Amino acid sequence: MTDSRREKIRDITREEIKNTARQLMAEKGAAGLSIRAIAREMGMTASALYHYFSNLNGLITALIEDAFTQLADTIEAASKNPDLTTSAEQFTAVANAYREWALNNPTDFQLLYGNPIPDYSQPTDITYPPARRSFLVTARIFTAAIENGEIDLPTNYHDLPPSLEQSLLDLTQVDGHDMPLPALYLAATAWVKIHGHVMLELFELIQPVIADVDDFFQYELKNFIKNVGLK
Repeated sequence: MTDSRREKIRDITREEIKNTARQLMAEKGAAGLSIRAIAREMGMTASALYHYFSNLNGLITALIEDAFTQLADTIEAASKNPDLTTSAEQFTAVANAYREWALNNPTDFQLLYGNPIPDYSQPTDITYPPARRSFLVTARIFTAAIENGEIDLPTNYHDLPPSLEQSLLDLTQVDGHDMPLPALYLAATAWVKIHGHVMLELFELIQPVIADVDDFFQYELKNFIKNVGLK
């Protein structure tokens, strides 16, 4: 067997292992995930799985990296829709793409943002870069809005506390992006608002209060756009 053929089979098996892990998480939650359970489901021995992932921590990290990457790809594609002509339209499309991905991929979303997995140690050098991609999509939208005069920002979006300014500056230094602080702050506040709604909706905590969850989400997006001065 050639090396390329062997590598192809290895990649297929790794994907099968990850898909099996996702199925088990959907059934039992991330806390119940184990190498032995995955091996049993696949008809393999636990020792055989260690040829593909050195430990459970490595497998979970691969799942997290995949999920963050898929979410970012979805959001980036939404932002680049050629039919969108304004920053407000781009932001709305990105927010809806974020929510739609979460609702369509609840297992992956809960892996990223649900309860911590016992004994899991996250290697932030691997997981943080794909996690920041989604945030930076929104930050670029607000950067363009500022540069193109599409936004009349209230004063409080300019005058930020020094500690917050430093956090945002640190973010630009890590990823090498040159974006104005108000754009980064807008992206952060937008993410908190969108993510908060999605989490409540996903865990069915908002439904007892709001009958039409979709209408509520769209109305909140319009209000956010208005409140930050986006035209």
